[in-house]
Amino acid sequence: MPELPLTPADLDAVLAPLPSARPLPARAYWDEDVFAFEQAEIFGRSWLCVGREDEIARPGEWLLAPLTPAGVVVLRGADLEIRAFHNVCRHRAATLLDGPCGRLAHLECPYHGWTYELSGALRAAPHAPPGFDRGAHGLLPARAGALFGFLFVTLDPGAPPLESAIGEAPPWLSRPGLRSLRRGRRVEYEVAANWKLCVENFQESHHFPRVHPALERLTPCDDAVSWGRGGPWLGGVMDLAPGADTVSTSAAPGARPLIVPEAERRRVRDAMLFPGLLTSLQPDYLLTYRLAPRAPDRTLVIADTYFHPAAFTKGFDPGDVFTFWDAVNREDRAICERQQRGIRAPGYTPSTYAMVEDGVHAFDCIVARRYLSALRARTA
Repeated sequence: MPELPLTPADLDAVLAPLPSARPLPARAYWDEDVFAFEQAEIFGRSWLCVGREDEIARPGEWLLAPLTPAGVVVLRGADLEIRAFHNVCRHRAATLLDGPCGRLAHLECPYHGWTYELSGALRAAPHAPPGFDRGAHGLLPARAGALFGFLFVTLDPGAPPLESAIGEAPPWLSRPGLRSLRRGRRVEYEVAANWKLCVENFQESHHFPRVHPALERLTPCDDAVSWGRGGPWLGGVMDLAPGADTVSTSAAPGARPLIVPEAERRRVRDAMLFPGLLTSLQPDYLLTYRLAPRAPDRTLVIADTYFHPAAFTKGFDPGDVFTFWDAVNREDRAICERQQRGIRAPGYTPSTYAMVEDGVHAFDCIVARRYLSALRARTA
Protein backbone atom coordinates (compact mmCIF):
# COMPACT_ATOMS: atom_id res chain seq x y z
CA MET A 1 0.00 0.00 0.00
CA PRO A 2 1.41 3.47 -0.88
CA GLU A 3 2.44 5.63 2.04
CA LEU A 4 0.09 8.42 3.10
CA PRO A 5 2.07 11.42 4.35
CA LEU A 6 -0.79 12.70 6.52
CA THR A 7 -1.44 12.14 10.21
CA PRO A 8 -4.61 11.17 12.09
CA ALA A 9 -4.52 14.63 13.66
CA ASP A 10 -4.65 16.22 10.20
CA LEU A 11 -7.74 14.19 9.39
CA ASP A 12 -9.48 14.49 12.75
CA ALA A 13 -9.42 18.26 12.23
CA VAL A 14 -11.42 17.82 9.00
CA LEU A 15 -13.99 15.64 10.78
CA ALA A 16 -14.77 18.25 13.45
CA PRO A 17 -18.15 20.04 13.28
CA LEU A 18 -18.30 22.59 10.48
CA PRO A 19 -17.74 25.76 12.56
CA SER A 20 -14.48 24.39 14.01
CA ALA A 21 -13.35 22.07 11.19
CA ARG A 22 -10.15 22.66 9.26
CA PRO A 23 -9.91 21.68 5.55
CA LEU A 24 -7.61 18.97 4.26
CA PRO A 25 -3.88 19.82 4.43
CA ALA A 26 -2.49 21.53 1.34
CA ARG A 27 -0.27 18.57 0.46
CA ALA A 28 -3.38 16.43 -0.06
CA TYR A 29 -3.79 18.34 -3.33
CA TRP A 30 -0.26 18.11 -4.75
CA ASP A 31 1.74 15.34 -3.07
CA GLU A 32 2.67 12.37 -5.32
CA ASP A 33 2.37 9.89 -2.45
CA VAL A 34 -1.11 11.11 -1.57
CA PHE A 35 -2.10 10.76 -5.22
CA ALA A 36 -0.71 7.23 -5.44
CA PHE A 37 -2.55 6.33 -2.25
CA GLU A 38 -5.83 7.67 -3.65
CA GLN A 39 -5.40 5.80 -6.90
CA ALA A 40 -4.93 2.55 -5.03
CA GLU A 41 -7.24 2.98 -2.05
CA ILE A 42 -10.04 5.19 -3.39
CA PHE A 43 -10.30 4.88 -7.17
CA GLY A 44 -8.88 1.36 -7.13
CA ARG A 45 -11.51 0.12 -4.66
CA SER A 46 -14.66 2.06 -5.63
CA TRP A 47 -17.42 1.43 -8.15
CA LEU A 48 -16.74 4.06 -10.83
CA CYS A 49 -19.22 5.36 -13.37
CA VAL A 50 -18.01 4.72 -16.94
CA GLY A 51 -21.02 5.88 -18.98
CA ARG A 52 -24.67 5.10 -19.61
CA GLU A 53 -26.37 1.83 -20.58
CA ASP A 54 -27.57 3.18 -23.92
CA GLU A 55 -23.94 3.42 -25.09
CA ILE A 56 -23.74 -0.39 -25.21
CA ALA A 57 -27.38 -1.24 -25.93
CA ARG A 58 -26.71 -3.84 -28.67
CA PRO A 59 -24.59 -7.02 -28.56
CA GLY A 60 -21.00 -6.24 -29.44
CA GLU A 61 -21.17 -2.55 -28.60
CA TRP A 62 -18.29 -1.44 -26.41
CA LEU A 63 -16.77 1.60 -24.77
CA LEU A 64 -13.28 2.16 -23.43
CA ALA A 65 -13.19 3.53 -19.89
CA PRO A 66 -10.02 5.44 -18.82
CA LEU A 67 -9.65 3.69 -15.46
CA THR A 68 -6.10 2.40 -16.08
CA PRO A 69 -3.30 3.38 -18.47
CA ALA A 70 -4.51 0.71 -20.92
CA GLY A 71 -8.20 1.31 -20.26
CA VAL A 72 -11.03 -1.07 -19.42
CA VAL A 73 -13.33 -2.37 -22.17
CA VAL A 74 -17.00 -2.43 -21.18
CA LEU A 75 -19.22 -4.30 -23.63
CA ARG A 76 -22.57 -5.95 -24.20
CA GLY A 77 -22.21 -9.69 -24.74
CA ALA A 78 -24.11 -11.86 -27.19
CA ASP A 79 -26.22 -12.93 -24.21
CA LEU A 80 -26.95 -9.22 -23.46
CA GLU A 81 -24.87 -9.35 -20.27
CA ILE A 82 -22.64 -6.37 -19.42
CA ARG A 83 -18.99 -7.32 -19.01
CA ALA A 84 -15.73 -5.51 -18.45
CA PHE A 85 -12.18 -6.56 -19.34
CA HIS A 86 -8.78 -4.99 -19.09
CA ASN A 87 -7.82 -3.76 -22.57
CA VAL A 88 -4.79 -6.04 -22.68
CA CYS A 89 -3.98 -9.09 -24.80
CA ARG A 90 -2.92 -12.09 -22.72
CA HIS A 91 -0.07 -12.87 -25.14
CA ARG A 92 2.35 -9.93 -25.05
CA ALA A 93 0.19 -7.24 -23.41
CA ALA A 94 -0.61 -5.12 -26.47
CA THR A 95 -3.77 -3.05 -26.05
CA LEU A 96 -6.69 -4.43 -28.03
CA LEU A 97 -8.91 -1.47 -28.81
CA ASP A 98 -8.43 2.21 -29.56
CA GLY A 99 -10.94 5.01 -29.62
CA PRO A 100 -13.81 5.72 -27.28
CA CYS A 101 -16.39 3.20 -28.52
CA GLY A 102 -17.56 0.92 -31.32
CA ARG A 103 -19.20 -2.38 -32.19
CA LEU A 104 -17.57 -5.71 -33.00
CA ALA A 105 -18.23 -9.45 -33.21
CA HIS A 106 -15.05 -10.41 -31.35
CA LEU A 107 -11.84 -8.83 -30.06
CA GLU A 108 -8.63 -9.37 -32.01
CA CYS A 109 -5.17 -8.27 -30.95
CA PRO A 110 -3.54 -6.08 -33.63
CA TYR A 111 -0.08 -7.44 -32.74
CA HIS A 112 -0.24 -11.22 -33.22
CA GLY A 113 -3.89 -11.94 -33.84
CA TRP A 114 -4.97 -13.57 -30.60
CA THR A 115 -8.77 -13.48 -30.74
CA TYR A 116 -11.33 -13.35 -27.94
CA GLU A 117 -15.08 -13.92 -27.74
CA LEU A 118 -17.37 -11.21 -26.36
CA SER A 119 -17.46 -13.36 -23.23
CA GLY A 120 -13.71 -12.82 -22.84
CA ALA A 121 -12.84 -16.43 -23.71
CA LEU A 122 -9.76 -16.96 -25.87
CA ARG A 123 -10.91 -18.23 -29.30
CA ALA A 124 -7.63 -18.40 -31.23
CA ALA A 125 -3.95 -18.21 -30.26
CA PRO A 126 -1.84 -18.50 -33.43
CA HIS A 127 1.35 -20.55 -33.04
CA ALA A 128 0.66 -21.42 -29.40
CA PRO A 129 2.68 -24.44 -28.18
CA PRO A 130 1.14 -27.94 -28.07
CA GLY A 131 -1.08 -28.46 -25.05
CA PHE A 132 -1.56 -24.71 -24.48
CA ASP A 133 -4.66 -24.20 -22.32
CA ARG A 134 -6.77 -21.57 -24.03
CA GLY A 135 -9.36 -21.82 -21.27
CA ALA A 136 -6.90 -20.40 -18.76
CA HIS A 137 -5.94 -17.39 -20.89
CA GLY A 138 -9.10 -15.41 -21.44
CA LEU A 139 -9.21 -11.65 -21.04
CA LEU A 140 -8.59 -10.32 -17.54
CA PRO A 141 -12.01 -9.39 -16.14
CA ALA A 142 -13.20 -6.50 -14.06
CA ARG A 143 -16.56 -6.36 -12.33
CA ALA A 144 -19.28 -4.39 -14.12
CA GLY A 145 -22.92 -3.54 -13.54
CA ALA A 146 -25.65 -1.00 -14.21
CA LEU A 147 -27.88 1.06 -11.94
CA PHE A 148 -30.28 3.93 -12.73
CA GLY A 149 -29.15 3.81 -16.36
CA PHE A 150 -25.48 4.34 -15.42
CA LEU A 151 -22.70 1.82 -16.11
CA PHE A 152 -20.23 1.06 -13.32
CA VAL A 153 -16.94 -0.81 -13.08
CA THR A 154 -14.77 -1.66 -10.10
CA LEU A 155 -11.17 -2.85 -10.29
CA ASP A 156 -11.44 -4.40 -6.82
CA PRO A 157 -12.49 -8.09 -6.82
CA GLY A 158 -13.37 -7.72 -3.15
CA ALA A 159 -15.56 -4.63 -3.45
CA PRO A 160 -19.12 -4.92 -2.10
CA PRO A 161 -21.89 -5.60 -4.64
CA LEU A 162 -22.81 -2.55 -6.71
CA GLU A 163 -26.20 -1.85 -5.13
CA SER A 164 -24.93 -2.02 -1.57
CA ALA A 165 -21.83 0.03 -2.41
CA ILE A 166 -23.85 2.76 -4.11
CA GLY A 167 -26.31 2.95 -1.24
CA GLU A 168 -29.33 5.22 -1.20
CA ALA A 169 -29.17 7.45 -4.26
CA PRO A 170 -30.96 10.79 -4.44
CA PRO A 171 -34.59 9.99 -5.27
CA TRP A 172 -34.57 12.16 -8.37
CA LEU A 173 -31.88 10.01 -10.03
CA SER A 174 -33.60 6.68 -9.39
CA ARG A 175 -36.75 7.46 -11.40
CA PRO A 176 -37.23 4.86 -14.16
CA GLY A 177 -37.84 7.51 -16.84
CA LEU A 178 -34.26 8.78 -16.64
CA ARG A 179 -32.93 5.44 -17.90
CA SER A 180 -34.21 6.22 -21.41
CA LEU A 181 -32.42 9.55 -21.84
CA ARG A 182 -30.29 9.98 -24.97
CA ARG A 183 -26.93 11.70 -25.11
CA GLY A 184 -26.83 14.91 -27.09
CA ARG A 185 -23.13 15.69 -26.75
CA ARG A 186 -19.88 14.62 -25.08
CA VAL A 187 -16.96 16.95 -24.37
CA GLU A 188 -13.62 15.94 -22.84
CA TYR A 189 -11.13 18.35 -21.36
CA GLU A 190 -8.32 18.47 -18.81
CA VAL A 191 -8.25 20.64 -15.73
CA ALA A 192 -4.79 21.50 -14.42
CA ALA A 193 -5.94 20.90 -10.85
CA ASN A 194 -6.36 18.11 -8.33
CA TRP A 195 -9.56 16.09 -8.66
CA LYS A 196 -10.67 17.02 -5.13
CA LEU A 197 -10.62 20.71 -6.00
CA CYS A 198 -12.94 19.94 -8.92
CA VAL A 199 -15.39 18.12 -6.64
CA GLU A 200 -15.20 20.78 -3.93
CA ASN A 201 -15.99 23.43 -6.51
CA PHE A 202 -19.07 21.43 -7.54
CA GLN A 203 -20.13 21.06 -3.91
CA GLU A 204 -20.73 24.76 -3.26
CA SER A 205 -22.49 27.60 -5.01
CA HIS A 206 -21.39 30.69 -3.10
CA HIS A 207 -18.74 31.29 -5.78
CA PHE A 208 -21.51 31.87 -8.36
CA PRO A 209 -21.77 35.69 -8.02
CA ARG A 210 -18.04 36.18 -8.71
CA VAL A 211 -17.21 33.27 -11.00
CA HIS A 212 -20.53 32.54 -12.76
CA PRO A 213 -22.64 35.73 -12.89
CA ALA A 214 -24.80 34.27 -15.70
CA LEU A 215 -25.48 31.14 -13.64
CA GLU A 216 -26.19 33.20 -10.53
CA ARG A 217 -28.91 35.09 -12.41
CA LEU A 218 -30.69 31.82 -13.23
CA THR A 219 -30.05 29.83 -10.02
CA PRO A 220 -29.28 32.24 -7.15
CA CYS A 221 -26.88 30.71 -4.67
CA ASP A 222 -28.89 31.95 -1.68
CA ASP A 223 -31.60 29.43 -2.62
CA ALA A 224 -29.28 26.39 -2.47
CA VAL A 225 -30.09 23.62 0.02
CA SER A 226 -27.79 20.63 0.61
CA TRP A 227 -28.91 16.99 0.54
CA GLY A 228 -27.16 13.97 2.04
CA ARG A 229 -27.90 10.87 4.07
CA GLY A 230 -24.49 9.71 5.15
CA GLY A 231 -23.58 7.50 2.17
CA PRO A 232 -21.41 8.08 -0.90
CA TRP A 233 -23.96 10.51 -2.40
CA LEU A 234 -24.03 14.23 -1.67
CA GLY A 235 -26.43 16.60 -3.34
CA GLY A 236 -28.13 19.94 -3.42
CA VAL A 237 -31.29 21.60 -4.68
CA MET A 238 -31.65 25.09 -6.15
CA ASP A 239 -34.72 26.95 -7.40
CA LEU A 240 -34.79 28.67 -10.75
CA ALA A 241 -35.06 32.44 -10.61
CA PRO A 242 -38.36 34.07 -11.59
CA GLY A 243 -38.59 34.29 -15.35
CA ALA A 244 -36.21 31.38 -15.96
CA ASP A 245 -37.59 27.98 -16.99
CA THR A 246 -34.26 26.22 -17.45
CA VAL A 247 -30.52 26.92 -17.31
CA SER A 248 -29.36 27.99 -20.77
CA THR A 249 -28.58 31.14 -22.70
CA SER A 250 -32.28 31.45 -23.58
CA ALA A 251 -33.51 30.39 -20.11
CA ALA A 252 -36.31 28.53 -21.90
CA PRO A 253 -36.56 24.85 -22.89
CA GLY A 254 -38.40 25.63 -26.13
CA ALA A 255 -39.69 22.37 -27.62
CA ARG A 256 -37.54 20.15 -25.37
CA PRO A 257 -39.75 17.83 -23.27
CA LEU A 258 -39.40 17.91 -19.52
CA ILE A 259 -37.52 15.02 -17.92
CA VAL A 260 -38.84 15.75 -14.42
CA PRO A 261 -42.40 15.76 -13.02
CA GLU A 262 -44.37 18.93 -13.70
CA ALA A 263 -44.34 19.80 -10.00
CA GLU A 264 -40.52 19.93 -10.04
CA ARG A 265 -39.97 21.88 -13.23
CA ARG A 266 -38.63 24.92 -11.39
CA ARG A 267 -35.84 23.13 -9.55
CA VAL A 268 -32.27 22.09 -10.34
CA ARG A 269 -30.96 19.04 -8.47
CA ASP A 270 -27.23 18.32 -8.24
CA ALA A 271 -25.63 15.14 -6.90
CA MET A 272 -22.11 13.79 -6.46
CA LEU A 273 -21.37 10.08 -6.19
CA PHE A 274 -18.03 9.58 -4.48
CA PRO A 275 -15.41 9.65 -5.75
CA GLY A 276 -15.82 11.03 -9.26
CA LEU A 277 -19.35 11.28 -10.71
CA LEU A 278 -21.03 14.70 -10.73
CA THR A 279 -24.62 15.08 -11.96
CA SER A 280 -26.98 18.00 -12.48
CA LEU A 281 -30.63 17.29 -13.26
CA GLN A 282 -32.24 20.25 -15.01
CA PRO A 283 -35.93 20.40 -15.95
CA ASP A 284 -35.22 19.44 -19.57
CA TYR A 285 -31.76 17.79 -19.57
CA LEU A 286 -29.22 15.92 -17.45
CA LEU A 287 -25.56 16.89 -17.12
CA THR A 288 -22.94 14.39 -15.99
CA TYR A 289 -19.25 14.92 -15.34
CA ARG A 290 -16.91 11.96 -14.81
CA LEU A 291 -13.53 12.73 -13.26
CA ALA A 292 -10.48 10.63 -14.07
CA PRO A 293 -7.41 11.81 -12.09
CA ARG A 294 -4.26 11.79 -14.23
CA ALA A 295 -1.73 13.35 -11.81
CA PRO A 296 -1.85 15.25 -8.52
CA ASP A 297 -2.44 18.43 -10.51
CA ARG A 298 -4.25 17.10 -13.61
CA THR A 299 -7.79 15.75 -14.00
CA LEU A 300 -9.56 14.48 -17.11
CA VAL A 301 -13.23 15.52 -17.23
CA ILE A 302 -15.73 13.70 -19.46
CA ALA A 303 -18.87 15.85 -19.71
CA ASP A 304 -22.11 14.50 -21.20
CA THR A 305 -25.49 16.14 -21.81
CA TYR A 306 -28.65 14.01 -22.06
CA PHE A 307 -32.15 14.85 -23.27
CA HIS A 308 -35.56 13.21 -23.46
CA PRO A 309 -35.58 10.79 -26.43
CA ALA A 310 -38.57 12.65 -27.90
CA ALA A 311 -36.41 15.78 -28.22
CA PHE A 312 -34.40 14.28 -31.06
CA THR A 313 -36.60 15.39 -33.94
CA LYS A 314 -35.80 17.32 -37.11
CA GLY A 315 -34.53 20.76 -36.20
CA PHE A 316 -33.52 19.82 -32.65
CA ASP A 317 -30.92 22.38 -31.61
CA PRO A 318 -29.78 22.45 -27.98
CA GLY A 319 -27.09 25.01 -28.72
CA ASP A 320 -28.41 27.32 -26.00
CA VAL A 321 -27.59 24.61 -23.44
CA PHE A 322 -24.16 23.79 -24.87
CA THR A 323 -23.09 27.43 -25.22
CA PHE A 324 -24.11 28.23 -21.65
CA TRP A 325 -22.32 25.27 -20.05
CA ASP A 326 -19.21 25.67 -22.20
CA ALA A 327 -18.81 29.10 -20.62
CA VAL A 328 -19.53 27.87 -17.08
CA ASN A 329 -17.13 24.94 -17.45
CA ARG A 330 -14.38 27.27 -18.66
CA GLU A 331 -14.97 29.46 -15.61
CA ASP A 332 -14.83 26.49 -13.25
CA ARG A 333 -11.70 25.18 -14.91
CA ALA A 334 -9.97 28.54 -14.57
CA ILE A 335 -10.86 29.00 -10.88
CA CYS A 336 -9.78 25.45 -9.96
CA GLU A 337 -6.47 25.96 -11.77
CA ARG A 338 -6.02 29.24 -9.88
CA GLN A 339 -6.46 27.30 -6.63
CA GLN A 340 -3.99 24.63 -7.71
CA ARG A 341 -1.32 27.24 -8.43
CA GLY A 342 -1.84 28.87 -5.06
CA ILE A 343 -2.08 25.78 -2.90
CA ARG A 344 1.66 25.08 -3.18
CA ALA A 345 2.67 28.49 -1.87
CA PRO A 346 5.31 28.11 0.89
CA GLY A 347 3.68 28.27 4.30
CA TYR A 348 0.10 28.07 3.03
CA THR A 349 -2.26 26.13 5.30
CA PRO A 350 -6.06 26.03 4.83
CA SER A 351 -7.82 28.07 7.50
CA THR A 352 -11.53 27.30 7.79
CA TYR A 353 -14.74 26.46 5.98
CA ALA A 354 -17.31 29.17 5.26
CA MET A 355 -20.59 28.35 6.94
CA VAL A 356 -22.23 27.88 3.52
CA GLU A 357 -19.63 25.23 2.57
CA ASP A 358 -21.37 22.33 4.28
CA GLY A 359 -21.28 20.37 1.00
CA VAL A 360 -17.52 20.87 0.68
CA HIS A 361 -17.05 19.82 4.29
CA ALA A 362 -19.20 16.73 3.77
CA PHE A 363 -17.10 15.69 0.77
CA ASP A 364 -13.82 16.31 2.60
CA CYS A 365 -15.12 14.20 5.48
CA ILE A 366 -15.66 11.25 3.12
CA VAL A 367 -12.09 11.65 1.89
CA ALA A 368 -10.71 11.97 5.42
CA ARG A 369 -12.57 8.84 6.57
CA ARG A 370 -11.14 6.86 3.66
CA TYR A 371 -7.64 8.09 4.54
CA LEU A 372 -8.11 7.26 8.22
CA SER A 373 -9.54 3.81 7.51
CA ALA A 374 -6.49 2.88 5.48
CA LEU A 375 -4.08 4.34 8.06
CA ARG A 376 -5.70 2.36 10.85
CA ALA A 377 -5.73 -0.82 8.79
CA ARG A 378 -2.00 -0.42 8.24
CA THR A 379 -1.24 -0.07 11.95
CA ALA A 380 -3.68 -2.73 13.16
